[in-house]
Amino acid sequence: MGMTVIKTMGELIQDTRRALDITLTQLSVMSGIPKGTISKIEKGDVKRPEFETIRPLAMVLKIPLETLINYYVEIEKRSESLMCILQTTIQQCQNAELIRKVATKFLESPNEDSLDLTEKLYRTIKSVENNSIQLLLYDLIIDYSRSHGIMPYIAKGMYQKYLIERDDFSRLKETYYSGKYVLHYVDFLSQHDRIELYYKLGVHALRLRLYEESIDHSKRLLVEDSGTSPHKVNALCLLMEAYFCIEKYEEAEIYCLQYKQFNYPQIQENVALVEALLKAKRGHVDQAINQLQKLLKTCSDLSALPVTKHLLKLNLQQNNLAEANAIIESSRINVSFIDERNPLNYFNYADYLRVQGEYYLVLGDIEQCIAHMVESASWYSKVNDTFHERSSHLIMRMVMEK
Repeated sequence: MGMTVIKTMGELIQDTRRALDITLTQLSVMSGIPKGTISKIEKGDVKRPEFETIRPLAMVLKIPLETLINYYVEIEKRSESLMCILQTTIQQCQNAELIRKVATKFLESPNEDSLDLTEKLYRTIKSVENNSIQLLLYDLIIDYSRSHGIMPYIAKGMYQKYLIERDDFSRLKETYYSGKYVLHYVDFLSQHDRIELYYKLGVHALRLRLYEESIDHSKRLLVEDSGTSPHKVNALCLLMEAYFCIEKYEEAEIYCLQYKQFNYPQIQENVALVEALLKAKRGHVDQAINQLQKLLKTCSDLSALPVTKHLLKLNLQQNNLAEANAIIESSRINVSFIDERNPLNYFNYADYLRVQGEYYLVLGDIEQCIAHMVESASWYSKVNDTFHERSSHLIMRMVMEK
């Protein structure tokens, strides 16, 4: 059977209605569209019926939404109508290629300026819940803005893409460098977005153990933000941690002193942890252990994981095996502590398991050592930390070969 070519929307409505043996009156009642309006559409008296008018008729007649949308994309040029069609496509269809087709046609609307069209599409994306559709539309905005020289929306599109993609912990390295690329366009972002970008990149770099880069991003944030926003306060924490990790303890202490001046949640616990670790680095290990023991008794679950990890590590360094065992036996740490939205928790938990594995290795408990090394490697893999994942596997293999 050959395919019928539909020349007009009126012909499609009429042919489908007749095939279903539905009268004009019945269609009017079921759709809520006046009988006279339907008749004019079928006769072709309405040359370009509105999408909002045809949609209820199509629903009653079970005409596929894709058929309707494809038809209107070909004939419609008005931006307001195309925006309505786009919103319907996003909400009802979830067909990526069709969404791209409608959005592209919207950006080509001749009745509005390209900048205004881009801005409207950008605002629309905010209400889209599906991340893959958001990314599709941001890519479209970026490409369109490049071809039309709309620099602010190249910047905004790439920035929003980064915010979405950075939550994929399996691609932390790849998405970090995507975020860094946005810095080429940072002057086209608002001050609020610049500050947030520097903060997000600072955190991202720290988690990847790119400490010098984390310091650079955080210092840019401090220059940009002259107030006392949470991002500025958190940037001080990043600087404190990053300098500690590269063994520049004087700088770490300077930022620790600045950080502790603020009254935000977690600050006192973060400061107490770093101050204890600084004491350990200066040779006052017993004092550091005592301070961490006190902190562990009162700290939140959020801080309990890193505090327990460092406490266990220091006792192992001091060969305090009985105390290390007591820490493990009384530990409140379990998988429920892992906030799936924060890769730092994955790193800390992986480190904690690894230190336990080292403890069991010292004891000569090979089975427990291997079990903890395997589990730590698994957690490192969740955040694409291939270096430490391989390290855990290497220790495991060395133990097995003994």
